[in-house]
Amino acid sequence: MSSQLVVSINSSADYFRWCWLGDNQASATTSGDLDALRAALGDLGQQAWLLLPGATVVTRSLEYTEKEKKHLRNLLPFQLEESVVGDIEDLHVAIGTASAGKVALAYTDKQWLKAIFNQLSNIGIEITRCWATPLVLPLGAPEVKVPQEPSLLESSETPEEQLAASPAATWALGFESGQVNLRFAEQEGFSVPLPLLASALDMLIATQKLGDKLPYLTLRAAEQADLDALYQSLPAHLAAQVSSQTLADPWQLDFNGKAIDLCQAEFSQRLPLERWIKLWRGVGILALVTFVVYVGVLGFNIHKLNKENLTLRQQMEAAYRTVVPSGQADDPEKRLRMKLQQLQPKTQSGSVVAILAGVFPIIAANPDVTIKVVSYSADTGEMSINVQAHSFNSIDALRQAIASQGYSAELQGVNTQGDVSTGRLKISKSQQ
Repeated sequence: MSSQLVVSINSSADYFRWCWLGDNQASATTSGDLDALRAALGDLGQQAWLLLPGATVVTRSLEYTEKEKKHLRNLLPFQLEESVVGDIEDLHVAIGTASAGKVALAYTDKQWLKAIFNQLSNIGIEITRCWATPLVLPLGAPEVKVPQEPSLLESSETPEEQLAASPAATWALGFESGQVNLRFAEQEGFSVPLPLLASALDMLIATQKLGDKLPYLTLRAAEQADLDALYQSLPAHLAAQVSSQTLADPWQLDFNGKAIDLCQAEFSQRLPLERWIKLWRGVGILALVTFVVYVGVLGFNIHKLNKENLTLRQQMEAAYRTVVPSGQADDPEKRLRMKLQQLQPKTQSGSVVAILAGVFPIIAANPDVTIKVVSYSADTGEMSINVQAHSFNSIDALRQAIASQGYSAELQGVNTQGDVSTGRLKISKSQQ
């Protein structure tokens, strides 16, 4: 593990010990009250593991059926109602690994644990894992007997005989600050004051129905004097069962074992929203201020441009009224452009005199054709002539004569009434 903060508390939650674990070694071990812990962390948020005193957490094993396995979390707490004092709803129950019809669970006061989580959260500590201290003591491997040759009588052994033939269990005892932490199973353990250790061990052996199959004991303490005191407090019949005595740092614990993690149900790890909010609060405030300033400047510029646009519109209307004193002025710019366009010379119009001089002699040379209407468009440079004749052939012959002189002549319609035909010719200078 790398730089993991571990916090341990006492039963009254007014004294803390903490350290940073790295490469399986504890560093920067410190202790003090909540203010000292806050000062040590500074303003930086931390994720931490929490160790609870064994006196505040109770562990026990219960049985279940296969039908109940899917609903253990809901069913098991109510199996404790007859063995606990108070309301079961006031307890936080954490469930261990279920196997072979048995499951271990650990429970503690819910409001007490919630108050601790809130205290640590207020100084920026997010608890991601939580154990009772006895359950993280390193549990040595049980003594294993050398297997004997199988015999035909093995199938007839009684449970007591099978228990006697099974390997002896190993219990871990750690002495610290006047308390002995005892772990007697992977997911079960408790704490007891040193003077009561002998009585507690005798009661546990009786409860476990071990008989003469006494467990092996591994003793741990930080100081030799504590280790000697722990050994001397053992019952006489268990002194010979001590398999090892170790001087070990209090933080050298089994954090990767199968201990029951109390971070379950409402105490389970959730998305660290509060930590994210604290980390991004400054950036968010800066972004909000920047956005407000941007919107303010943008609004000011829009207001300024609207005033300038209104002034320009007023000036344009005043200029329009100098040209058109009365009449509509809904769009002065458009109307002024139209006026200006009307006053400009038409570059495509050509010369009307040239067209008249080229077309009229051709018409005059045809006595059967009479001109009724002549119109000329300066925009397009086209001339339209309405003519009458006694036959359609005369009008078509006129069209061909005009076209032969280099003009574009188009017959757009002919109407015949009696012996008089009326037609309309559109004439323009041929673009060649």
